[in-house]
Amino acid sequence: MVVVVANRAVEMRDGASLDFFGQLSRIASNVKTYAHRRRVEQRLQSLDDRMLADIGLERADIRTYVWGR
Repeated sequence: MVVVVANRAVEMRDGASLDFFGQLSRIASNVKTYAHRRRVEQRLQSLDDRMLADIGLERADIRTYVWGR
């Protein structure tokens, strides 16, 4: 099977197209997750320190809470 990707013909093995679309799906999912986490981080950063304390967070903990690092 030959598939055209970005104006280039790419030879694909049987089932390779499924791998391609699976990878594309994972990339889209990762972008969606990143955007969601970024929005959550921005919203938490917009809260004042008292509101953060009410939910058990300190400003310094937001990045670790959102990104898990």
